[in-house]
Amino acid sequence: MSMHKGFERTYFLSYCQSLYDTDKAYDSEQANRLNRHRHVEPDSAKFLASIAMIREPHKVLEIGTSTGFSTLWLAYGLRHQSNVDFISLDIDKSRSNTAKQHLQNVGLSSLVRFIVQDAFVFLSKTEDVFDLVFLDAERQFYSNYTERLHKVLSVGSVLIVDNVLSHSDEVCEFLAEFINNPRYICHTLDIGAGLFMAVRQEP
Repeated sequence: MSMHKGFERTYFLSYCQSLYDTDKAYDSEQANRLNRHRHVEPDSAKFLASIAMIREPHKVLEIGTSTGFSTLWLAYGLRHQSNVDFISLDIDKSRSNTAKQHLQNVGLSSLVRFIVQDAFVFLSKTEDVFDLVFLDAERQFYSNYTERLHKVLSVGSVLIVDNVLSHSDEVCEFLAEFINNPRYICHTLDIGAGLFMAVRQEP
């Protein structure tokens, strides 16, 4: 039984499918990609939930909330854990508020701390080390985050990046900073739009 009041798994699954379908239709009508919600694919979302269940992280960071589809699934994967600090970060307050409402609608809002802030600023200021980081934001800025991501990851920490096959040309230099770094074991997974996973193996 879930420890979260109002959570019901069947309803959650139905809610997520409806949200994905609605937002996918919305995105198809947006000429400007910045107006799209651009959720992860359902298979990628389920993979995130699986990693959260397996890793049992105490501190989780999502960079790029959008309207909360991946946030829902990360929270789903964390729902049986206690003492979890899950931060979902986005620069757009309206999207963050929408995501917060979705989490409330399925009874998982107590798991997530939403912060509206630029990711570079957050990573520059935080003293936290995260067990799991999911990166799905504006790809043009990823290289700016590299050194700060190294700082917030410790041995056993997992970094997951979305869209690495669908937009490989945009992320290849960023990913190389981890692939060529002996502190990480890296995998590229043919799931959804392509997921990259880097596991920190050395301090």
